[in-house]
Amino acid sequence: MAAQNPNHFEQRVSDPSSVKILTEWWDRFKTNTGKSFSDMGPKDYIRFVIIIGTYLLIRPYLLKLGAHIQKKQLEKEERRAEEERKASEGGLNANDLRGWNKIEIPGVESEDEDEEEMIVDATTGQRVHEWGRKARVRQRKFIRKTMEEHERRLAEKATESDQEIEDLLEE
Repeated sequence: MAAQNPNHFEQRVSDPSSVKILTEWWDRFKTNTGKSFSDMGPKDYIRFVIIIGTYLLIRPYLLKLGAHIQKKQLEKEERRAEEERKASEGGLNANDLRGWNKIEIPGVESEDEDEEEMIVDATTGQRVHEWGRKARVRQRKFIRKTMEEHERRLAEKATESDQEIEDLLEE
């Protein structure tokens, strides 16, 4: 077997300036890496091992954190896409407003929503205030009032159209 020429890489490439730059970089890398490790003392080796060990111990937790953040972001985008889809479909339809399909308003359990309810903390057993309760109650009342008004308008339109039909039938 013939001995390989140490400069065989340079012979294959037509542009000698790029090869020169690459070989220079490679030589610098080898020299600097070798000198870095040969100039290190015991304290530097210990520091190096601690840094690498810490990275290896923390890396799985960093990956889990990244996955958790990514999952939250994906859920947020899915919720936004679902809301856009519902908005494009028109949200409520006539059957929903007539009461044929029951509309669930989140958080509506009882009619006694004016009272400030206190929640018992499971860990301490103390009563704590539920944050945002007043705002949710106001929102539920507003939604309920708006739905009742809309149902009333629909009922009025239905009776008006029924009266118009009866008038036409009488004539």
